[in-house]
Amino acid sequence: MSIKNIKQTEKVKVLLRLLDNNENVETACSKAGLDVIVTKKFLSLN
Repeated sequence: MSIKNIKQTEKVKVLLRLLDNNENVETACSKAGLDVIVTKKFLSLN
């Protein structure tokens, strides 16, 4: 399944799982198919 074919909630679940496994935010966003800047704003990391 392509990363484009999954819902936003599933992408967030992937992001959280990667962060829980000590992945850095930029790499986790990339792997989850999420925008780094938007995600950092959402998580208040900027």
